[in-house]
Amino acid sequence: NYNFLIRKLWREALREFTQSRKLHDQALRLRPGFVDARLVGGVHDYIVGSLPFGWKLLGFLIGFRGDKDGGLRTVEEVAAKGSRARVDAMILLAVAYRRERHAEKALPLLEKLIAEFPRHYLYRLEKVQMYADLGRKDDALAVLREMDRLKASGARGYKDIPPGKIHYSRGNLLFWYREYEPAIAELRKVIAGGTAAGINTFLNAWLRLGQSHDMLGRRDEALRCYRQAIAGSPDSDAARESRRYLQSPYRRGRQ
Repeated sequence: NYNFLIRKLWREALREFTQSRKLHDQALRLRPGFVDARLVGGVHDYIVGSLPFGWKLLGFLIGFRGDKDGGLRTVEEVAAKGSRARVDAMILLAVAYRRERHAEKALPLLEKLIAEFPRHYLYRLEKVQMYADLGRKDDALAVLREMDRLKASGARGYKDIPPGKIHYSRGNLLFWYREYEPAIAELRKVIAGGTAAGINTFLNAWLRLGQSHDMLGRRDEALRCYRQAIAGSPDSDAARESRRYLQSPYRRGRQ
C-alpha cells in the first residue's frame, strides 16, 4: 500500500502484492476451507486482470494471468462468508464496484458498514460519492445534512470531524452538478480552515475553486487558486493537475 499509494512505485508494489498472494495460497493449501485467506488472491486476480496488456504480461511471466471477474467473485465470497477479513472484503468490494461503475451494488455494502460501525464517518462520505455517481444528488445532500446533525449533536465519531471534510464533500458534489456558486461557498469554508481537514482536502479545495472560477469566466481568480494549490505542495496530485490550467482554462464537456 505504501509503495503504491505514497511512493508511486508500481512495479515494487505489484511484486510485494504477488509475494503476499503466494503466501496466502500456501495458507489455503494447508486449510482449503479458510475463506479469509482467499481475499488477497481475489484482489490480486482482480487487479492483475484489470492492468494494461504490458502489465498483464508481467503478471503472466511471474505465474499469474489475472482474472478480473473471477477475482471480484472471490472478494464477494469473502465478504459474504469470511470472518477475520469480512469487513476488509466489504470495503474493497465497494471500491471495486464503484470502479466498475456499479455504485448501486456498493450502496448496500455501505449501509451494512454504517450499521456495524456507526461512528466511522468515512463510510457516509463514501455513500455521498455513490449517490453522486448514480445521479441522486438530493440523496447525497441528505447524507451530508445527517452528518451535520450528528456533528452538531456531539455524536461519537462525528463530534471531532474537521468541518472542512463535510464542506469539501458538499462543495465537490455541487461542483460536479455544475452548481458553481454554491460550490465556491462551500470550498471557501474548507480554505478558511487551513489544513485542519487534511492537506489533500485543502489542496483539492484550491483546485476545485480554480476550476469553478474558470467555468464562470473568472480567469484571474482561477489562476490565483491554481497557484495556491501548487504552492501548498508542488509534488501533489492537485498541484500537478493545477499546472495544466495555468496556460489554458479548465473546461468541461456537456456530459
